[in-house]
Amino acid sequence: MRVSQWVVLAGLMISAVDVEADTPVTIEWVELMPEHLLEALDNLPMLEHDYSDDAVDPFTDEWNDPYADAWNDILTSTEVVTRYADTVIRLPGYIVPLDIDDKQRVRSFFLVPYFGACIHVPPPPPNQLIYVDEVPAEVNLRVEDMYTAYWLTGRLSLEINSHELGTAAYRVKMQTIELYQYQFDE
Repeated sequence: MRVSQWVVLAGLMISAVDVEADTPVTIEWVELMPEHLLEALDNLPMLEHDYSDDAVDPFTDEWNDPYADAWNDILTSTEVVTRYADTVIRLPGYIVPLDIDDKQRVRSFFLVPYFGACIHVPPPPPNQLIYVDEVPAEVNLRVEDMYTAYWLTGRLSLEINSHELGTAAYRVKMQTIELYQYQFDE
């Protein structure tokens, strides 16, 4: 092969890598939680509700939950999975509007794994919240769209962002957002 053919071949290979790097990787929410935290969740005991007359009221100082610290550690952990850092991902979820412009369009939001997250307390753990800002002007998300599931595609970064509704350990620079449609595997 001549040198010019090698240069063309190398250029084609680099182009193929660039295209592949920007091809969205579809992920699930559990892939964003570190393995040891998932294991800790699996190993916590089931909650027991004692409604007998002599039970200690859990809203008093007398109540002692031996697993409260473990739950709190999991629910507040900002530990992340670095595997998808700087990767274009595609992930389903619901929006929680954070900033709205004068035309009532959502300009920033949290993407969350289930409907109602962040509206009810406690919010999901930070490694289960994704902060999305810089929503493109042509995207017409409205507050009422929080009831709709979406596919979000964009580049994931490891960045903590706090808001009164929660703290996100990830950020996505949004490329597209589309209505979620479940597809059955055949």
